[in-house]
Amino acid sequence: MKKSVLASLLLMMVCPLEARAQELSGEVDLFELHFGQGNEHFVFDATLNAGGERQGVTLKLEGGSEVGPRIHEVTGQALYTFRPGESTSLMVGLRHDMRGGRDLSHAALAIEQGLGEILSAEHYLYVSQHGDVTGSASVVAGVPLMPSLTLEPRADLGWSAQRIDEEEIGSGVTDVEFSVRLRRAIGPLFNVYVGAIHERLVGDTKRIALANGDRGYVNRLVIGAGVAF
Repeated sequence: MKKSVLASLLLMMVCPLEARAQELSGEVDLFELHFGQGNEHFVFDATLNAGGERQGVTLKLEGGSEVGPRIHEVTGQALYTFRPGESTSLMVGLRHDMRGGRDLSHAALAIEQGLGEILSAEHYLYVSQHGDVTGSASVVAGVPLMPSLTLEPRADLGWSAQRIDEEEIGSGVTDVEFSVRLRRAIGPLFNVYVGAIHERLVGDTKRIALANGDRGYVNRLVIGAGVAF
C-alpha cells in the first residue's frame, strides 16, 4: 500500500517534468532536534519544486519521531502549483500520511502568499479518504539582523471541521504552536539555527488529551540546519 501511494505521488511529479522539463529547486527548511519536556524529538520538512514561472509541481515531505532508529510518521504531498502573481501560489493535489498504524490519504488544497519583504503565510485544507475536513495555517517572518543572521518567528494553527475520535481530535481549533529560530547563513545555500518552541492543544482536542493523561502543552529548545539547492 505504501509503495503504491508513493509511486503515485512520484508519478504526479514526474509526468509534468517530462512535459515541461524546466526549473528544479528545493530546500530542507527544517532538520532539527527538540530538547525539553518529554522525549527528545527529530523533525524534518523539505520541499522540491519543478516547472516554470507560472505553473509546476511541488513535492513536500515532512515528518518526525522520538530520537531513535525509526521515523514514526512521514507526510508526503504532491501538488500542482499555479502562480497567478509573483507572491501567490495556489496548489491542489494529494497528501498521504505514512504512520505506525493505518495510513491515511487526503485531497489537498492550499494557498501560499508573500506578505511584503519579510512576511509570508500559508493555509492548507485537507479532505481525508473518510470525508473529514481539516486544515492548518502558518505565518512566518524573516527579520534580517545582520548580513548572515536572521530572526525567524513563526505561528502555526491547526483546525478540524468535526470531531475525529480515531485521531483523538476535537472540532474547531485543535492546536497552536509558537516558535522562534535564529538562523546563521554559512555560504549561499547552508544555514544552522537554534530556537525555542511552545506547542499547545486547545479546545475539544485539549479536553480529549487531558482525559487521556496528556498535559496538553510542551516547551522545547531546538537546534537544526537548513539547505537550499
